[in-house]
Amino acid sequence: MLTHLLLFVVGLAVLGTGAEWLVRGAGRVARALGVPPFVVGFTVVGFGTSAPELVVSLSAALADTPEIAVGNVIGSNVANVGLVLGVAAVVAPLAAGMRLLKVEVPSVIGASLLLWVLSCDGRVGRADGGVLLLGFAGAAVYMYRVARAEPPAVKAEIGQAVAGQLRVSVAAVLVVAGLGGLIGGAHLMVTAAVELARGLGVSEWLIGLTVVAVGTSLPELAACIAGAIRGEADLVLGNVAGSNLFNILLILGTTALVRPVPVPAAALTAELPVMTGFAVLLLAVVGNGLRVHRWEGAGLVAAYAGFVAWQVSRT
Repeated sequence: MLTHLLLFVVGLAVLGTGAEWLVRGAGRVARALGVPPFVVGFTVVGFGTSAPELVVSLSAALADTPEIAVGNVIGSNVANVGLVLGVAAVVAPLAAGMRLLKVEVPSVIGASLLLWVLSCDGRVGRADGGVLLLGFAGAAVYMYRVARAEPPAVKAEIGQAVAGQLRVSVAAVLVVAGLGGLIGGAHLMVTAAVELARGLGVSEWLIGLTVVAVGTSLPELAACIAGAIRGEADLVLGNVAGSNLFNILLILGTTALVRPVPVPAAALTAELPVMTGFAVLLLAVVGNGLRVHRWEGAGLVAAYAGFVAWQVSRT
């Protein structure tokens, strides 16, 4: 048991390091190719913080542990709102100005409802994966157009996330090493998670919803805490909303296209409604002038703690 826990922690560390290297390297390469910093920040950083969920879910599906793959996506979306945004707001109240959030946050609710509907037959098949990916492509194009009209201050804040003076050759090495770290770390995490579930006598579904989901959400947590401390509320809220949209449309869509994944029947009346509820909660929290106060952050953390306690009580 202790060995598997240690392997999980090592895998998590390798995964997180790989994601950071990938973001830094890809961001520098993109800027060297003449891509504006704001566009790089909007795409590379958003994908980079969701890369752990993508690789872990793919690895879990290919390893015939689909409950971890689906549970990771659902659990990560709940953790992003309850834990990540909640802790960031407790650290420092957030006041954002990014217009894109008024489109992105409702889109998260729409994506959550779409996943719920597609899962009604007990699986997310290849055709469903195609629908999710088409939804991602449409959302990405539309949001990019909206993002181009953001005020200069917002663009500068987002672009600052990929600032750096790495040599292009070093950045290219970081991209390759980052991808290797993501794949290797994900394999270790999934393998250890399966053994932990067996050792604790709990389901892989619970491990995916909680332990794995929190692990893959740690890059978002670290980025959002740092952003809150620096007063970069647009980065924090954009990271949370963007990651949740990526998780459903891109990550689960890609996973289902590679390997169709079953969805537990209980999830249709429990976890999927709760995930959608947290998306609605995100809309309610940021709907008041894109501000998140400390007491609201504490409420989000409490809601997430309640979610975890509820999951554990159902085992």
